Amino acid sequence: MDLQSLEAHVGSPKQRWDTLIDRIQSEGVVRFRDVENEWLALLWCLDAYRVAGVAPRSLGKASLSEPRRLAAAYRMKGNWFAIAVAALLQNRTSQPIGAKNRVIGFSQTHQIDVAWPRRENDPLVCIETKVTGAPAYSDTPARGAMSDFSNRRKELKFAATDLKLYRRQDGTTIDHWGAWRSTAPPKTYFLWGARLRTGPRTEDSVVALARETQALVDSYLDGAGVLAWRTNETRDGYETVALPGWARVSVLDDVLHRVASEIRQMAPSGVAPEAVVPANTLVPAELLLPDEDA
Repeated sequence: MDLQSLEAHVGSPKQRWDTLIDRIQSEGVVRFRDVENEWLALLWCLDAYRVAGVAPRSLGKASLSEPRRLAAAYRMKGNWFAIAVAALLQNRTSQPIGAKNRVIGFSQTHQIDVAWPRRENDPLVCIETKVTGAPAYSDTPARGAMSDFSNRRKELKFAATDLKLYRRQDGTTIDHWGAWRSTAPPKTYFLWGARLRTGPRTEDSVVALARETQALVDSYLDGAGVLAWRTNETRDGYETVALPGWARVSVLDDVLHRVASEIRQMAPSGVAPEAVVPANTLVPAELLLPDEDA
């Protein structure tokens, strides 16, 4: 299928994204579920281009080859998710919420997807976002929602701890781990958007997503939310998949509500507390190689 046929069939990913983020910003949308259908349509559209091997219009540098432009365009879904989350949270709080932030930790700088306040030193809320899973294309098999998650969870655990160690550096006293991590700033969260594979031998399980995410909350993070989707029965779009009833992992909007409540409590007058910057740092983190955006 060529570019014109794809645009006629599923639309333009760039136009769909522009429409989605414009609606969030212009209408003051505060709940992800209010734009959930638009998000799923955007991902269905983008995935159609991936399957067809066609680079969408207006995404990626025109000077690149079509395969490289397509790869660059496909990576945009992670950025879009972070920007949408930041915009929704900004609407909930009337606070400037940064997407794709450089934040200095105890031992290195980190690329944090969503942060408040928007500053390099001592933000009080940090949210990591991930969008995983992809359909098969050409001779490449479908990528599962859990692909490479064993590495992703290590990154999440390390970043959460490294950020919480920033204020007191190597003078930090932890004592009871659960008590320390629940009170040490910043609050750390994980929001996971996951496309589930379908099929008799490769089907992804939302139960596995919930179990992995719950383990992170029980041990390292302050909270997490999951949005899972799969191809619908008519194979003309995506549909959401509900989390298991036993899971203490939240839907996205519950996490956004919680984070917004915490921001209002920390800034009752609308002004964020001043950053607490250590007088001496063990490691010159700002001079080290920056964290890459995974």
